[in-house]
Amino acid sequence: MLIVRDPRVLAILLALAVCPVVAGDAPRLPWAPAAWRTAWSMPDQEKASFSLNNPRHGVAEGGLAVATPQGAVTVHDPRTGRRRYAIPADAVPTAGVWVAAGTIVVARQVPGAADRRLSGYELTGGAPLWRTTVTVEPVELVEGVPRYIGPRIMVTERGVTFLDGARGPYTFTSLDRPRGSYTFTSLDLRTGRITARTVRPRDCLLHSAASARSVVLVSDCAGRIELASVDPHTLRPDWTRSLPPSGQADASLSLTAGADGYLDIVGGGVESFFAPDGRLLSTAREALARSPAAGSSEPERWSRPFQVGNYPELRDEGLLIDGRRSAPTFLISLNTVTGRIRALPIALPPTWPNLVGTTGDMAFVHDEAGWIVAYTLVHGPSRDPAPPGGVPLSDWPDACALLGDRALGVLGGGYRPGPARRTVAGVPTPKPADCDWIPATDEEAVVSVSVAWVFSTPAAAREAFAAMVRRVKQTGRYDPTTETSHALSQTLPRLPSGMLSESIVTAGPALVHLRSASRRAIRVLTPRLQRSLLARYEPGAVVPDDGPLAARPAGWSFPADGPIGDDLVVAGGLVHAGSSDGKVYALDAVSGALRWSHQTGGLVTSGPIRAGGTVYASTFSRIVALDAVSGRTRWSRRTPEASGFVIDGRTVYAWTGARVIALDAASGRTRWRGRASGSIRRVTPHAAGDLVYAIGPGGVVALDAGSGERRWRLRADGRTGVADVATTADTVYVAAGDGRLHALDRITGRPRWRSRVGAPILTGPLATGGAVYVGGGGVLHKLDAATGARLWTFEAGRGAHTTTNALMVARGVAYLARVGDRLHALDATTGRTRWTSSLGGGAGFRAPGPFTPVLVGDALYVAAGDGELHALDAATGTRRWGFQTGGDIGTAPVVAGGRVHVGSVNGNVYAIRASDGRVGG
Repeated sequence: MLIVRDPRVLAILLALAVCPVVAGDAPRLPWAPAAWRTAWSMPDQEKASFSLNNPRHGVAEGGLAVATPQGAVTVHDPRTGRRRYAIPADAVPTAGVWVAAGTIVVARQVPGAADRRLSGYELTGGAPLWRTTVTVEPVELVEGVPRYIGPRIMVTERGVTFLDGARGPYTFTSLDRPRGSYTFTSLDLRTGRITARTVRPRDCLLHSAASARSVVLVSDCAGRIELASVDPHTLRPDWTRSLPPSGQADASLSLTAGADGYLDIVGGGVESFFAPDGRLLSTAREALARSPAAGSSEPERWSRPFQVGNYPELRDEGLLIDGRRSAPTFLISLNTVTGRIRALPIALPPTWPNLVGTTGDMAFVHDEAGWIVAYTLVHGPSRDPAPPGGVPLSDWPDACALLGDRALGVLGGGYRPGPARRTVAGVPTPKPADCDWIPATDEEAVVSVSVAWVFSTPAAAREAFAAMVRRVKQTGRYDPTTETSHALSQTLPRLPSGMLSESIVTAGPALVHLRSASRRAIRVLTPRLQRSLLARYEPGAVVPDDGPLAARPAGWSFPADGPIGDDLVVAGGLVHAGSSDGKVYALDAVSGALRWSHQTGGLVTSGPIRAGGTVYASTFSRIVALDAVSGRTRWSRRTPEASGFVIDGRTVYAWTGARVIALDAASGRTRWRGRASGSIRRVTPHAAGDLVYAIGPGGVVALDAGSGERRWRLRADGRTGVADVATTADTVYVAAGDGRLHALDRITGRPRWRSRVGAPILTGPLATGGAVYVGGGGVLHKLDAATGARLWTFEAGRGAHTTTNALMVARGVAYLARVGDRLHALDATTGRTRWTSSLGGGAGFRAPGPFTPVLVGDALYVAAGDGELHALDAATGTRRWGFQTGGDIGTAPVVAGGRVHVGSVNGNVYAIRASDGRVGG
């Protein structure tokens, strides 16, 4: 799906105050790059991070090519992002795509081999030009260090060059020093014929990169560093340069090439920039320190962007830092004469970006959330020399002063500031740009305030903030209950220690980040940080108080410090929730206030489940039983590699690997251990209390509920396994992944009937009213429970996004949710459609969880894949309201006390008023 941005809304313009110029008053300012404006963006089906040897995107003048997970290559107009056509998928997976000189080159991986099938296509219409198979040499490690770093296939306007692995064997003189050579082979871009071969010594460290017209190699042979630009058609050097010696063969060495041939090279402990003809332009230190010629009215010439990341800074050893999470993010270019660095911000949230490529006036960035964003260069009058962002660093606010002791007092006393200055464009900030507030005890979390950037005008800051908010909402996990015109909170889940919560806050020209591992701290402090910034930059402006934590008559939300991934329990005036932060929470059902929490010591993988006055939950290694009211531990039992548990009466059934363990629910003592065949995915006790069914890829095993002894077993195809089971008083219905439904005597396991329904069963079985419902591949079947005869079939639609995954039958209606976008209400007797309702499916739409719609009164509540909870009229499917949770909904809706309760992967537990979908007052 393509989203075209309104340039007035999405441009990040560095406001350039231009005074009226009267002839003779002042010299005319030169015209220069002023800003990058967001042109368009689109979600990329392939969300994997950038791969040097398997690029998923290629761009040049005339086209953007994108590899899809299905193996096809879609081709888009680089100016608009609109899709032009697709190159069909092949029998082998796509391993890379490039665009150069009106040609698309696609590499496909030959399974089980180092071979690549290379194909050339016309860029204008996708017509095939040539196809050949080459052997690409695998990465060679010596003592764990690669001897060659760089793409093994490089496509330029002059040819296709690859590291050839088919040129014969090489020998080793020792265990750690290979002897021989690397062979590079080039193919003609338009015919695929071999044009040249060359060799390079294998006992040197070798880096490579490609620009639009050349292949660049930098080698380190025993400390002697050489840089060479090679003609891709002939593989003859256009020029070579010697770089300062490193003194050791394994010193830091890296190479980055811009599309127009400008080079960023680290060698001999120095980072340097070179022109396409080999001229040394500057070192990193010089690139940041140099100023434009004073009084010049001639425009400066700039390279295309060659890096994307944070604003360039210097390390102690003089190397540029790039690629960290930063806000804003910058596209970085070089002055083509002096080597001076210029960095202009782009509208991108804090992310790990990758520069896909550039054309004459455009740049294309892929972010870690899986979006491709295109930017167009805007020119304007240059007012250099100017400080970064057009604002003197002395005007940046003190990060520690933005939140003081009084503001942090709401979290508890004893916080002390840890100020840190930052180096921007080689100059330290006069005041701390970062401040870590350290708590007095380990019970509280560190709170960090960081001045991300100060723009030249408030309008530029607002544009950047608005773009970040849109991108976060499209791709991230955010907290809608704390959103204001000046702030948005989000969770960043990709940390080894768990989630990090962050607020992006703006006022005036400043953009500030507030971060903490405590989401409660972020909720409390974000309004205070807003007020502090507004008092400095926008006196008189008003933002909401920290009301979301207070009781609200409409509903409430509670911020856990990890995703909520299992169903909530609402009973006895409490809402119990389990989180990946390792805690079980008990919340007041009326106000959402925390009654108690219990740290289990590991990620909560199953539960909570409440039985009587006890709440049970499990981690990968332990099951705990807690008093539901006080949170006191009743018992805790170690269960190595536990996958989950269920409760039936007075017994807890846990499963780990191929074993079922029955525990006494009151004491945690082991009653018995039973064994299934193969790993267990789920355990289902029978309502009669005499049998327990263990389900896994190997089939279904019926165990005696009293002793754990095996009663019977149904084997399944090991490749497809068993989807699920359903039970009635005398029958067990087993849905196999191969599309067969088995009806078995529940006591003996003897077959009663078997029916093949076609597509793999992904929904059901659901046994009710003398019928069994099963679905898969966008199709739902109703079968006679006694005979297996097919009563009716409903086809929701085949193809992408049609897998059925949620089913409920109530009041004579079968409700079927289809992955992607729709809920179908079918007459349970005839299978005819009563109504169909859209569940969204816009940008960022993900598959909803396998959550059954919930019917209460005349309303139907269903979770959609875009994080929205829908309330529908059960009779007509008319939408009554929708509530955006800010992340994938991780639990089935629970309706109690006039509220709908759900948990989200953003860490929020919501109690939403059932009548109107409101959370706030």
